[in-house]
Amino acid sequence: MPLRLSANTVLEALDRADSRHWTRTPPLSARARLAYLLRHHHHDTAALAHRLEASPADLDALRTAGQIPQDHPLHQAVEREVIRLWQPRIRRRAHDTILANGGQMMLSFRAWLGFTAASGSSDDPRLRFLTLSLTAPYPERLFTAQRTGASETELRAILGDALGACYFYRDRPAHPKEKTVLERIDFLEFYY
Repeated sequence: MPLRLSANTVLEALDRADSRHWTRTPPLSARARLAYLLRHHHHDTAALAHRLEASPADLDALRTAGQIPQDHPLHQAVEREVIRLWQPRIRRRAHDTILANGGQMMLSFRAWLGFTAASGSSDDPRLRFLTLSLTAPYPERLFTAQRTGASETELRAILGDALGACYFYRDRPAHPKEKTVLERIDFLEFYY
């Protein structure tokens, strides 16, 4: 189902990585996806429209027409929401297996990273293309935040801490004032 596996938000990247563990294919047509989402939202069209950042009239038009172009924002929002909600038990089982086996995941990304040192100096954000292995406790923190509905800002802060620990100060503990900040994400992909 996913047309692309990389994302530009941490939440979407985690959801797309989870989709590799599915045991069944989610609904494929726009109409079937919408029906699935409406069942999940207890047939509350207004709540679903709010979640998808669309109007209830847009959802009614999609239900009637059945298809919209793949580059349409509503099509992409419906796809993201189905990916976010599909097979939660399978997702949880995959997370538990990863954490039981050392809690390690790979991360590939291209983003603008900034680093603030203990002395207060700051490294201006630079575009970096990296592939890293995130080790415990960061995968567990990301999974917990994803499950509890953390905001993208919170997820980026956790990922920034993980990147700092795994890339900037590998063999030494971080100073409390050292902070890695993801300014802008071009693409992000998790592998587990």
